[in-house]
Amino acid sequence: MLKIREILCKSAIGKCGFPGGGFCINPYVGCGHRCVYCYSRFMRRFTGHLQEEWGTFIDVKMNVAEVLKKQLKSPKFKKQQIYIGTVTDPYQPLEKKYKITREVLKVLLNFPARISILTKSNLALRDLDLLKNFKKLDVDVTISTLDEKWARLTEPLSPTIKERLECLKILHQEGIATFVLMGPYWPIFTKPEELFKEFKKVGVKYLFTESFNAIGGNWTGVEEILKRHYPQLLPKMKHTILDKDAFNNFYIEAEDKVKRLSKQYNIPCTIYFARGHAAKSTI
Repeated sequence: MLKIREILCKSAIGKCGFPGGGFCINPYVGCGHRCVYCYSRFMRRFTGHLQEEWGTFIDVKMNVAEVLKKQLKSPKFKKQQIYIGTVTDPYQPLEKKYKITREVLKVLLNFPARISILTKSNLALRDLDLLKNFKKLDVDVTISTLDEKWARLTEPLSPTIKERLECLKILHQEGIATFVLMGPYWPIFTKPEELFKEFKKVGVKYLFTESFNAIGGNWTGVEEILKRHYPQLLPKMKHTILDKDAFNNFYIEAEDKVKRLSKQYNIPCTIYFARGHAAKSTI
């Protein structure tokens, strides 16, 4: 059962933990997409939800747009990248009702910083009227597989892959820069050749990809899915993800594939594949 709380926040924007820095805005605490591998579950210990299962709670920041308007008066934000949705999805299902992200976009509309929206949802199309008026904006949609069954099991309340690809296509047709996060890059289920073909068709401008992060309980949910639905694949997937040498070898090979396909399809990319420590490769 989903527990929803309407809260008031004291701060709307903060430093982003991404390698490139910048600032982030998260209109919600928690996420209704219930992705079993979500790295954002670590936020529970900072938000009073430590005893709650990830995906069962959402705090709606009712005043986030109002607070943001005040904070943006500081000059420090003007020349920095601003990400919307680093530890939540700004277009998760509750956004249909609350429209918090839409209000945030209204505040940012004429702000000089570059804005990046990170989402798994085609609900971004609702805000086309606003998105088309930004001078520096990109919408980054997560697609790590074309296997709808795997996506439905691991990202149960997210829109389908078909819907996300159609969203990218429409955004591109409307002149909005579209990026893709091909992550996590799955053993077995991520087929980069097929994905790059689809990304090219719908006009993706840039691609990011990252390895699977097994820490913090992220592997547990994936393992349960494999046990129930793909028992024959569990040994191989578990070995690849949890054995250090197998993990490193898999992602070394994957990086070579992504670099080759990036050049072949003329889609620049940044690769974050961990090998002992996080590694970054940009081409």
